[in-house]
Amino acid sequence: MAQAACGRSHRKRHATELDMLPVMNLFCVIIPFLLLSASFLEITVITMAQTEGISTAGAGATTNLARSEEDRLQPKVILTDHEMFVGTTFGTVHVCYAFNELRENGEIVINYDWDSLSTKIHDVYEELSRAYPQIDFHKVIILTVEETRYENIVMTIDVCAEAGFDMPGLQVNPTHLVEQAMRRPGEGS
Repeated sequence: MAQAACGRSHRKRHATELDMLPVMNLFCVIIPFLLLSASFLEITVITMAQTEGISTAGAGATTNLARSEEDRLQPKVILTDHEMFVGTTFGTVHVCYAFNELRENGEIVINYDWDSLSTKIHDVYEELSRAYPQIDFHKVIILTVEETRYENIVMTIDVCAEAGFDMPGLQVNPTHLVEQAMRRPGEGS
């Protein structure tokens, strides 16, 4: 058949219809499968106690004058880049030195001896409970430097909770302020 003079064909072209039924069936099968195989995250909330910061004016590690007896006797777990301490009104005790750990992915991270912390913090809890039986101790302050790994902070909180200190407080300070707080005479930490 010959074409028209304008170069167009007189045939009507029909748009082909897309059959969406197989795609819809695929989604009906895939969506329940993905929902059933998905792993849902469990969100854990750590309840923290309010803490006071380290004073740079030289007035001591805390500046709250109207502290309760429990707050005054509250122990501190001090994490530095090099070692860990537990401080109380009875004094500061060395727990362990930090060590480098090589992870499976090749990353080198700072870690601590958690068994030593567990032993020391249990001793502190028993000593405080024996010396002050009228007080039910729950609070502990985790005093860290800025570079401390999150995993180390959480592990410290877990070890303290196992010993009975289930209301942790967190203070994150520059290294020089943490070291100054540890050296102050007359402070329990």
